[in-house]
Amino acid sequence: MTIPLPPAAADIADTLASLDALLTASTANVRNGDMVDLAGLEREVKPILDAALGLPPEQARALLPQLEQVMLALEQLSTALREVHGDKLGGTETHSTRIRAAAAYRRSEEG
Repeated sequence: MTIPLPPAAADIADTLASLDALLTASTANVRNGDMVDLAGLEREVKPILDAALGLPPEQARALLPQLEQVMLALEQLSTALREVHGDKLGGTETHSTRIRAAAAYRRSEEG
């Protein structure tokens, strides 16, 4: 049985560049009023990030500028979605707000 080797840093860098381009194009599409399918985004991104975490520290640090660029592209897409479709996104509640609400409902059910 052979253990698969993790992707090379160059392959991860190429994938991050493709992801950045996809996010940038998606932001432009949202701003132009076009539909964007983000359904599989998390499923696609997680293996890339997991692979980056599996790299030796020096190689992983070299990817930081690209990772930061991807984060910026995600933030720009998020901003565009809020600006264009904010009234349809169901509010801006945070994860912590949902957790507090769930805890409050739990207490009222127990009491």
